Order: sequence, then structure tokens, then C-alpha cells
Amino acid sequence: MKTGMYLRTAIIVALTTATVTVAPAAVSAADDAAPTASTSGRAPAWRTSLAGTLSNNSALIDIASVGPDAAWAVGAQYVEGVSHGVILRWNGRTWQQQSTPAVPEPGVWHAVDGVSAHDVWAYGWGQDGETLGHYDGTRWTRMPLPEEKGYGFAKLAAVPGRAWLVSDTAINSYAHGVWQSTPLPKGVFITAIEARTAHDAWAVGQSAYAGEAGRTVLLHWDGRSWTNTAPAGSDLTVSAVYQESARSAWVTALTPYVEDEQQQTKVLHWNGRTWRDVTGPVDGLWASAITGDGKGTVWVSGDPYGYEGTALYWRLRDGIWTSVEGDAVPGGRTQAYDIEALAPIGRTGQFWSVGTYGLITGESTSAQYELIQRSTR
Repeated sequence: MKTGMYLRTAIIVALTTATVTVAPAAVSAADDAAPTASTSGRAPAWRTSLAGTLSNNSALIDIASVGPDAAWAVGAQYVEGVSHGVILRWNGRTWQQQSTPAVPEPGVWHAVDGVSAHDVWAYGWGQDGETLGHYDGTRWTRMPLPEEKGYGFAKLAAVPGRAWLVSDTAINSYAHGVWQSTPLPKGVFITAIEARTAHDAWAVGQSAYAGEAGRTVLLHWDGRSWTNTAPAGSDLTVSAVYQESARSAWVTALTPYVEDEQQQTKVLHWNGRTWRDVTGPVDGLWASAITGDGKGTVWVSGDPYGYEGTALYWRLRDGIWTSVEGDAVPGGRTQAYDIEALAPIGRTGQFWSVGTYGLITGESTSAQYELIQRSTR
């Protein structure tokens, strides 16, 4: 679904909801409207739904939600030095760990996406290889993998009747029991994929060749072929994608790495013809997650700069960006919150987030735990 390139080992801190005043945007939004910073009003709060229930070395990497009573979060926990894949299921009241006896347990469940409560996909990997599982509402079963493997970090997306798994070398599509593969050009690395229908999807990332500057890759699937829509000369590293409609897509990206300079987050919007920079005042984090409600509201999050402070979210609504800090995890001193993925909770207007936080255990030690947060309105 909306997964990053690797399993981060960042740590996380708490949540105190606040709307901050920031400088107005310097660039135009979707078409002609300029996104500005919020100067009044209260942003939706984020509250902790689950934290610290797994081992003291655990992380959640991705989340899929198909409604207020059904969601899945995936990741890993270490037990006695061994990594075990974790699938957590939300039943409308609590998060519970799911077992997958018919599917080999991977060291890490890396990606998850759901079409309905009876059609959920999860991808994982470990020392014994890669695993693809499917949930039919009753049990998880093992699914065949494409010939082009992902080597641990494949990206996953699912729609009715079709699923995509992007490897290091190809975009693989599964339908009617058969895999088909579209080879990727040499040097292209896909970091995220999102699909709205079987004929409308995005795969985003970067191309990098030895001795050359990296180039942005923004591939769109129209049901027949993949077309790179990235602006000429763009050198951003794209981290996540959210598809709002047939003529509206959003990505988060980072500026190129330059020694002794901090990489900056960028937010781009596709209006069906061109990409525009709508970053506005968004700052304070390396963005790795983006989603929305399908009605114009967009949320962005990731890894905040530094180790102190709470999880950080940015919301865009009616052309205004609002910065929102989360609610602190209780029970000790925490720090280094990192949000890996976001997902809407059906059509409720609320959202899930997953990631990690760190609990300080000594003068120079900390433990990393899983984190699930939920917006309250």
C-alpha cells in the first residue's frame, strides 16, 4: 500500500493537540488557490489507540482500513532476538493480534491493503524468503508470488479483482489467478503504490544511475500502460502517494540530500494535467505518509526533526495547512515519535496512523514500541 523503503528504527513520543500559526504558503495549490497556514480554530486531535502492548523492540509499518469496524496494522516485534511478523486487527472496539497458521510467518509484515472486510492482502519477508497472504474474512491463506521478487521491500495495493506488488525490477499485477509483470527501467526504484480502480493507479519513486543526479518517478496506470508524469528535471525523492480521484493525486517527497543541509518535505498535487508544489508551510518533519478523506481534506505525517516532542501531523483543508501535535503516550518519558502510514476510517472523517515511539529506560537507553493513533474528529 503506502509503505516506505525500509523498516525504520526511530522512536516516538506523545500527543498534545495544538494548532500553530505558521508563515503563509509561497506556492499555488491544486489549480489556482494558494494554501495558507491556519491562524485560528482548533484542529482535530489525535489520540493513542494502542501503544506498548508488543515486545520492547517492535514497530508498525503499514495500515489498511475498510470501515469503522475493520482495519489491519502490520509490522514486527523482536522476541529473544528473533523478529516475528505481526498483524493486528481492529474489530470496532479493540486491536487484537491475528494468527496466520496457514501462512508462513515472516520476520516482518511490511505492507497491507484492503478492499473490504473479506478481501485483505498482506506482504512480508524474512530469512526464509517472501510471503504474500490473503484474508477472506475468516482466515489467512498463502498466495502465490510473482516471479519478480521484491527482496524484502515490495509495495502492495489492492482493488476489487486486482492486486499489485512492486518488486525491485517490475510492477506485478495479479488478477484471475495469474501474475503479469511490467519490467521497470534499470535504476528505477518504486517507494509507494496506490490504486483507485483496476484502471487507475499510481506508482511513485525515483530513478538513480551511478554518477548522475536522481530523478523523480511518478508513474500513472490507465488500464493499458504506465506513463511517467514527473516534471522534467525534478529531482525529488517521493515517499508516499494518495489518490483522491481520477483527476486528483497527492505525493510527499524529500529534497535531494546535500551534506550538512537538512532535507525538506515537499507536497505535490496532480490535477489531471500537471503537478504543482502545494507544500506551503509544511515543515518540521521528513514526510513518509499521506492520505485523505476523498473530499478535499489531506493529512501528512512522518518522522519529526529531532528526538524530542510529539508526533507531528499536517492537515490541508479549504486551502489552509494546519499543524497538529498528537497526544502523549502515558506511562513514562517518551520521545522520537515516527508515523509510517495513514489511512481514512471509512467515510467517518476520522483517520488512523501507525508507527513507533521510544520509551526512555535509562540515562542512555530506550525501548521502541508500536504505536496506533486515531483522529477524534
